[in-house]
Formats: sequence, structure tokens, C-alpha cells
Amino acid sequence: MAKFSTPFLTLMALSGASLSGHAALPPQFSECLTGDSAALSSYDVHDIAKVAKVTYCQNQMGITNKTETLTMLKNKNIQIGISIAKTSYSREDLLELARAGSYALYVDSNRIAKEYLPEIAKAGAQLIIISSTSGLAATDLRTLVQQGKPFVYNVNSNATKEDLKSLVSLGVEVVIRSSQVGLSKEDIMEIARVNTDSVTILP
Repeated sequence: MAKFSTPFLTLMALSGASLSGHAALPPQFSECLTGDSAALSSYDVHDIAKVAKVTYCQNQMGITNKTETLTMLKNKNIQIGISIAKTSYSREDLLELARAGSYALYVDSNRIAKEYLPEIAKAGAQLIIISSTSGLAATDLRTLVQQGKPFVYNVNSNATKEDLKSLVSLGVEVVIRSSQVGLSKEDIMEIARVNTDSVTILP
């Protein structure tokens, strides 16, 4: 069985597979942003998934594992995150994967045109928009909300208080990296008060 190229893999007990502090965020969110792991074969991943939930992050260049990824998406114990920047999946590939099973799509590049993101979301992908690298402006984000499913907005670059308040009011899950957004503590608190269940603050 062919091996994946150094994915990031996290195992979580079946009884407690949720992201600490904010259950509404996809389980793949935190794990896929950090860490490295040794490569495992798709057989290994499926075998482990018999006894524990597996978070698999496809964050390497190349499109060598679409067949294996399609198979993994059909396994309810395997949760998958896919980076646009670090893979070479096309729009058609991402749609095919979304139709096979839900996954977290990291919009960390503008390689996939913004016009295609709503249809990928509607097909079943959970969008994680990375503010510093997605290439999307505030107006693009509001349009995306209107056209597709709500997304998670990972704010790791300068942002305005009013833009973030607007997104939270529209139902967007906002994760604020407080050391990277250029906002005061008071601004961040004001944003969170719009809907405390939709805002996560990370240092």
C-alpha cells in the first residue's frame, strides 16, 4: 500500500474527540495548523480508525493520494483537513472529495478562485479561511457567507473591529489570534460580545 507523504496525524479517544474550548470548531482545526508526523500508509490509518478517531491533515505538495483520500472520507472515524496551498487539488478534485464525505478545507491560498468556494462548501467541505494567505477581502467574505455555508475565519493578520463584528453577526465562526490582529483587548471583547459562542480567542 502506498504511503502518504508526511501527513500530520492526530489520534483522539472515541469518547472525547472534540476541540477543547470550542466544540463548534471542526476537530481538524487546531491539529492541522501545527505539528508534524511520520508517514503512515492508508492501511495503517484505516486500521487505527477501528479503535480511535483519526485527524489526518493533507498538507504536502502533490496530488498522489486522491484515491486513498476518497476512501478515507467514507470512514466516519477519519476526519480530514486539506490545505489548498500545500496540495495541487483542482476545483474538480475538491468537489469530488466533498461529495465523498465532509472535510475541512484550508483556504490558505488564492489558487482556487474565490468564485468556486461556495460550490465546494455546498458539496460538503467545511471552509477554514486563513486571513493572512487566502487573498480574500472583507467584501469577499461577506459575499461568501451569502452564497454558501458559514465558514471558520482564522484571523492571523491585521483586521478591523467592524469587519469582524459584521462577520460574527452573519454567523461566521471567528478565531482571533490576538497577537497578530492589531486590535486592543477592548476591541476583541467588543467583537466577542456580538456572539460569544462564535468567537474563539487564541494568543
